[in-house]
Amino acid sequence: MSAAVGLALVLLAGLTAYAVLGGADFGAGLWDLLAFGRRKHAQRALLEQAMGPVWEANHVWLIFVVITMFSGFPSAFAALSQRLLVPISLALLGIVLRGAAFAFRHYAAPHGGIPVRGTELWGRIFAISSLLTPFFLGIAGGELLSGAAMWAPLPLLGGALAVLCCAYLAATYLAADAAGIENAELANDFRLRAIITGVAAGALALAGLLLIPGSIPVLIVVASSVSRIGSLLLLRWKRYSLARVAAATAAATVLWGWAAALYPWVIIPGSSVGELRFLDTAAPASTAAVVLGVLLAGLVVVTPCYALMLRVLRTQPSPT
Repeated sequence: MSAAVGLALVLLAGLTAYAVLGGADFGAGLWDLLAFGRRKHAQRALLEQAMGPVWEANHVWLIFVVITMFSGFPSAFAALSQRLLVPISLALLGIVLRGAAFAFRHYAAPHGGIPVRGTELWGRIFAISSLLTPFFLGIAGGELLSGAAMWAPLPLLGGALAVLCCAYLAATYLAADAAGIENAELANDFRLRAIITGVAAGALALAGLLLIPGSIPVLIVVASSVSRIGSLLLLRWKRYSLARVAAATAAATVLWGWAAALYPWVIIPGSSVGELRFLDTAAPASTAAVVLGVLLAGLVVVTPCYALMLRVLRTQPSPT
């Protein structure tokens, strides 16, 4: 296996981590926007508790992806910076607004409690940014896959699918978190939302198969279908820990299917800006080997630290 192929696999791993971890954070913002009923304050408090320790740390995977692209595939990075200027710029704006709004709202109402002046505005900005960011990231993916403008059917479907997948992941994770603190009512609230958005995301993914110009390996389609159906059944049976794993697998396989349909191109033939093969854009072999070694060494350090952070910050303190 060449260093360029190794970098491509590392890039896909980084995208997968951002999708299943950062994607859940985006989905949590959507559920913050849609919180309603007599338990809406409890729902938002759970969101705050789940996101508070880790919401910014998940961007390490996005930074990891950008560095891999810039260092390992500089020509592809340059081409994508031009081809996807509008959706990526809007997504980055959403990330910035979302982070600022989450922090400002937290200091105004530290535990998702009674809002003070300005808290509601920051909450709205946080929630809307959480909706628009994955939408524009999905549009960017659809643009690459179709070669069409961002308002064409496949990019718009990609944006909607990204939002639904994020909402589905977040609801599944939050149901598991609520069950972990033995709050059956909140667990049931998010369980029902996870089932609804999971079914909707699955239906939209199947519709997308009709629009994708490339082919997706049957194994990925089967894995995606089995994991999604499995997660829905596990949610129905209230097996939340296993449902969380199955939901993450279902979301990851959607991303892998997109990558498989796009490969070997980074810009497909017939696009208005020409065509470009992904591996043709790789850095020289000597450079790619060094970059790959540095990235793998970094992962050896970052991954256990990230896992430890999740374990420590999401552990409920013992009563004293």
